[in-house]
Amino acid sequence: MLAKCLRRCAFVVTVLATAPAFSAEPPDRATESAQELARAKAHEGLKLYGADRWQEAFEAFQEADRLYHAPTLVLYMARCQRKLGKLTDARALYEQVLAEPLPDDAPPAFLDARRDAEVELDAVRAALAPPAAAAPPPAAPAPAGADRGGGSLLPAGLAFGLGAVGLGVGAVTGILSLSRVSDLKAQCDGRRCPAALQGEADAATTLGHVSTASFLVGAASAAAGVVLLVLRPGGDPAPDAAGEARRAPRGVAWRAGVGIGRIELQATF
Repeated sequence: MLAKCLRRCAFVVTVLATAPAFSAEPPDRATESAQELARAKAHEGLKLYGADRWQEAFEAFQEADRLYHAPTLVLYMARCQRKLGKLTDARALYEQVLAEPLPDDAPPAFLDARRDAEVELDAVRAALAPPAAAAPPPAAPAPAGADRGGGSLLPAGLAFGLGAVGLGVGAVTGILSLSRVSDLKAQCDGRRCPAALQGEADAATTLGHVSTASFLVGAASAAAGVVLLVLRPGGDPAPDAAGEARRAPRGVAWRAGVGIGRIELQATF
């Protein structure tokens, strides 16, 4: 691994000996002494980089670049920062390599440095990109039997309403019947009543029948309302543990018959 790294890095020192300076200062001010010092620092940086001493290698490459600038030195400075986990600093150095203009007769090592910087910069940018938003977890399935009571409450409401009307009518007509019977008793002599009161007696009897029938209808409707409230027809069947749908009631049919002193209730479930 070290030998491979040194082979890839050797061009840094070679280029320093032959390439013109890329610093802001004119080339004629780059002295032979500065080139020698830069070459020595570059050698030191390569050894430190191969030994995974990236912070020290970075400082050596930085000093070499200060003495004699070259894009290859900046590339290895970026690699040191990347190894140290300083991705933002590494990105800035990679972008510096790509932004630096090269002359037409630039050494091949400088061109290779630009290509390497472009590839490695893409990886750094991908590592710095914010993570994609996590997809929301799937909704938990409804437990078995959760919607067995999901039918309509309207039939039960109608039945309870009819029951309330029946009981109310029964109560009113019962009171009227009892009132007329009381009046008739007051006008009769024991069990004998005048013939003129026959109409009043018939009306009291009719009110009594209506009261009885109304009470029976009200009771039947209330009972049907209880049945409809429990069954709630129209709900969807829920699957059981084996995955098969239970046979839930789809509707309720009921019929009530009313007679004097009796009630008849038939229901189909």
